[in-house]
Amino acid sequence: MVHGQRPVEDRWAPDYPTDASLVAASLVVTAEAEGRPLGSWGAYQITRRTDGMVLGGVGFPMGGPDPQGRVLMGFSVVDSAADESYAAEALRAVIAWAKAQPCVARVLAETAATNTRGVDVYEQAGMRRAGSDGQLVFFET
Repeated sequence: MVHGQRPVEDRWAPDYPTDASLVAASLVVTAEAEGRPLGSWGAYQITRRTDGMVLGGVGFPMGGPDPQGRVLMGFSVVDSAADESYAAEALRAVIAWAKAQPCVARVLAETAATNTRGVDVYEQAGMRRAGSDGQLVFFET
C-alpha cells in the first residue's frame, strides 16, 4: 500500500486507500524503520463484516500515549461508504480499547473545522468537543 500498489487479491473498496490511510501506513513503516515499532498503537483497516471489504482506516497517527497519558487518534473512510456508520463504529471500538489501557488518561482527536463529516463522526463515536482554534476542532473522551 505504501508503494501505491494494490495487493493482488485485495478486498478493498474501489476508492481505497484514502490519502489519510496512505499517510498512516507511511508513519507505521517509518517508525519501524527508525527502530520505534508502534505495536498496537499503529493503524488499522476498517473492514465491513458482511463481505470483508476494506473501507478505511483508524488508529493512532502519533503512536502510543504521551507521558501525561494522552493519545491522539484519527480515521478515514472512503467516500463510497461515508454515509454509513462504519467509521463511528470503528472509532468507538478503538476508543474503548485505548481507554482500557492503564497508560491512557485521555483519548484525543482533531479535524478541520470545515470537515463537517469528520466532526459528525467523532461526535457519533461519543467524543465531545474540547475546543476549536478556528482552523481545527478538538475532541476528547
